[in-house]
Amino acid sequence: MRVPRWILRAIAAQTVIVLALVTLANTLGGHDPRTRAIILMGDTLVLVWVVAGGALMWRYRDAVRAWMARVPLRWEVKFVLFATGLALVEEAVTTSLTNLAPEYGSQVGVAYITASNNYLIVIAFSSVVVFVPEFVGWMLLLRRYDFTPNEVLLLYGLLGTTMEGSINPSSLLAGFWFFVYGLMVYLPAYCLPPGRPVQTPRWYHYVLTYVVPLAVAIPVVVVDTLAGRALGIHLWTG
Repeated sequence: MRVPRWILRAIAAQTVIVLALVTLANTLGGHDPRTRAIILMGDTLVLVWVVAGGALMWRYRDAVRAWMARVPLRWEVKFVLFATGLALVEEAVTTSLTNLAPEYGSQVGVAYITASNNYLIVIAFSSVVVFVPEFVGWMLLLRRYDFTPNEVLLLYGLLGTTMEGSINPSSLLAGFWFFVYGLMVYLPAYCLPPGRPVQTPRWYHYVLTYVVPLAVAIPVVVVDTLAGRALGIHLWTG
């Protein structure tokens, strides 16, 4: 079983259609400033991270892979560090957009697409702290199974989309979350060394790509949540 490219293309087409319809309705309709700002932040995220960021990753993927091959670390370490670095960049984009709420006609803390307008709080108590164990889970899977970079993008995107859906169910209809999350791991997966002693995955191994990262992340989520409460960290305010 291999995930065909047309699935990614279909999700990309869905993203374009959904964003166009939602943005048009937001422009013509009488949405409140908060809703309008959130929609425009989402549009900007897609343009900056998915379109521009994805295009750069695609354009320079071979050059990046050649450079990563020269880094004197085990590929497992490089995969997790590289994915973490990309996650930090993506969260810098989203936190910046949250802080730009006044430019979108709302207020900081009222309209937001991150759990806080404080970057350190976002990465330490909401997002990247959860992503890192998920990347470790993917690294463990890639030690045994030969998932393609497109499959890694799509499958981690599925996990990310459902995580967003647990916060806002409408996110399940927004295909762009597949790419927001998937691009954190696509390039690291593309840079994996050839000739690894791995096996072609069977259908049930694809189920593991959802279960394993989630299972590795859950203990971290519990500890991080308790630490946040002990420190008085408040998320999703406004």
